[in-house]
Amino acid sequence: MAGKRIEATVVEAFGREFVQGNVPEINEVRCMGCTHCVVLCRKLGPNVLEVKGGVAVVARPENCIGDGACMTACPTKAIFLMSRPTGTRQPAL
Repeated sequence: MAGKRIEATVVEAFGREFVQGNVPEINEVRCMGCTHCVVLCRKLGPNVLEVKGGVAVVARPENCIGDGACMTACPTKAIFLMSRPTGTRQPAL
């Protein structure tokens, strides 16, 4: 079975390299809308997340540097995966 080749853009932030284009996926059932992830994301610069309707959403996926800081800020572990959206599966706006 041949491997699949994936092209990725790498960005440098905080002295490390991250794959740009990977965005957080948020479990709407677990999210309590505390804004911890939103505040940290804004503070670090990318400003990707917002709280809408009481839950965090990926509002600006093009800004995400894929560092996963939002995952560590979430007290309920509602942000559980960093993945690259495909044409059939886009992040919730």
